[in-house]
Amino acid sequence: MVKKLNLYALIALFILSTCQDANREWDNPYDPRSDRSLWTPDSVEVLQISDNEIELSWLRKGRDFDGFIIDKKIGTNEWKDSIAVLWDSTFSWIDTLDLKFVVANPFLYQYRIYAYADTNTSLRKNIKIQPATPGPPGSVSPVSIDYFHDPEIKMTIKWQQSNEPDFYRYNLYHSLSKDAEKFLYQSVYTNFSTSLDTNNFSVLHENWFWVEVEDTTGQKTLGNPLGIPIDSSPIASLLDTIIYSNKQFIFNWSKSVESDIGEYVIEQVSIIDTSIITQSATLNKNTSSVEMQIDEDREHYYRLRTSDVWGNNSYSQIRPSSSYQKIVKLDIVTENGNDLTIMNLGPTLPFTHNLSNARSQFPIWIQGGNKIFSFTNTGVGLVVNQDGSSLKKISGIKPQDIAFNSDQSLALFVGSDDDIYLAYLNEDKSTLRVTRNVNNEWYSDPEFIDNDLKILYAQRKHFSNNNVGTINIYTMDLDGKNASQISDATDEEKFIMPRMSPSGDKIIYLKKNDGLYEINYPTEKRGDLVATSGGDSIIPELSPFYRNIRWSPDGSMAILWEKKFNNTYNLYLYEKDKSPRLRLFQAGARYANWNGNDEIVFKYESSSGMYRKKINTVFTDDPQLLHDAPWVQLQPRQ
Repeated sequence: MVKKLNLYALIALFILSTCQDANREWDNPYDPRSDRSLWTPDSVEVLQISDNEIELSWLRKGRDFDGFIIDKKIGTNEWKDSIAVLWDSTFSWIDTLDLKFVVANPFLYQYRIYAYADTNTSLRKNIKIQPATPGPPGSVSPVSIDYFHDPEIKMTIKWQQSNEPDFYRYNLYHSLSKDAEKFLYQSVYTNFSTSLDTNNFSVLHENWFWVEVEDTTGQKTLGNPLGIPIDSSPIASLLDTIIYSNKQFIFNWSKSVESDIGEYVIEQVSIIDTSIITQSATLNKNTSSVEMQIDEDREHYYRLRTSDVWGNNSYSQIRPSSSYQKIVKLDIVTENGNDLTIMNLGPTLPFTHNLSNARSQFPIWIQGGNKIFSFTNTGVGLVVNQDGSSLKKISGIKPQDIAFNSDQSLALFVGSDDDIYLAYLNEDKSTLRVTRNVNNEWYSDPEFIDNDLKILYAQRKHFSNNNVGTINIYTMDLDGKNASQISDATDEEKFIMPRMSPSGDKIIYLKKNDGLYEINYPTEKRGDLVATSGGDSIIPELSPFYRNIRWSPDGSMAILWEKKFNNTYNLYLYEKDKSPRLRLFQAGARYANWNGNDEIVFKYESSSGMYRKKINTVFTDDPQLLHDAPWVQLQPRQ
């Protein structure tokens, strides 16, 4: 009986238990039979709390479980499981975004969250969000572009500072024009660095710059451009007239006042197309003149190139130049004087200077060819520079002839009153009277000797007032004192036209109505007659204004002319160290002068022009035409 009761009790208990299971809530997360909705996260929300942060939040439900799992899906990509595993006490989670990725991939973000208990999981709650991409950085632009050359060549670009919190770098772009393609010039990675110095630039073209701000997401904003124009060329310096002297061209120019001048260069150019034939070495910016060696008898064209430190060039006007000798000439010869003309002998560049109304007579070159002296119809004469400038008239008594000191800054002459005068050719001083003759004791032929400290001259001494007497040769100081007779003409002998050799050891003179004589100075007082190879004596013509008997520059020879009959002239060459001393050099010629030591220029009576002839020729050789004008003097070689 008892066994039956126990069996009935067990059956009743099973039935009761079965009825209870059908009515209970299965909320144990760990029970595979549990209702998963009872512990599924609730009230799931998603919010972008910053540019790079998305926050998920939820409410917890149900009994205890292990925690939460979050999966993530971006766009159409596959789900990434378990990107976060959280404790069950956690009710929010922040997803930190890679903004570069977000900006580059602006897709929909999906999240799913669920609870887990051991291997059991709750239902999954899905939620979506489209992340907001951050805006691009604000723009900045260049504010100034400056370039300098002192103390070093440098360009400085300055720009506005970016206030972008996610600043990454500035990208500087450069272009040769506003609309041309731009290229990355340099990047600057520090926000507060708002300038860039560089020496890698040229201002021979335009320079345009842009500044681009790039943030950490890779977004970029390009600002407005700023440009500077091509650097202007320097103002061209003015090249003065080119002077030829001492086998050199002398260049002078106005020095530029611009601060960025780098150098000057003298360019020889073709006058046809201005192509460069040759050029000088570079000349320092502080230079304003230079001398260049040049061969004789050349005609060139030059210009001055002014260059700045940036490589810009400007050019002066083209200046012609000539190393040909100049001539001074009179196209007409009259007693009242005529217009004076200065010109070069070159084939294309005469550089003619006409001095109209100069009333010039017998112009000659002085001071090494740098100046010209000319008699005039009134006064002593005039002096003018070789280029026709700075004409100076010398007032005083009219001379009969003239002689110069060594540098030809002073002149001695006998006036119409037969006294000796001293004239200053470079200084503004009055003509000085050196002598005062009495009893018609006339002076003649003064010239400087003894290093320009004394005067050699001839003077007539009368025995009575009938103008009959001797003429002897004398010396005296420049002030007319300490006169000393050095010849011994007696009775009515007349020693005139004394000419001292440049070496100071020989005097040749004319013994009137007899012939040319020479004496050794200072040891002799009477000279020896100088004759030709045929034994003929020569009587040099006493020529007013233009002196007859002229020594060569080296003192080894002298040239003189004789007048035969009424209008026949012959040139003779005196050679100091040869025998015979005299030889006929050119028939039919007078007014001779030296061109160096090896050539004579003279008036050829059978022609209207002036001629030249080498001294190593014979009298039968034809001379060469110098210039077709009645009076021409050749400038000494410069």
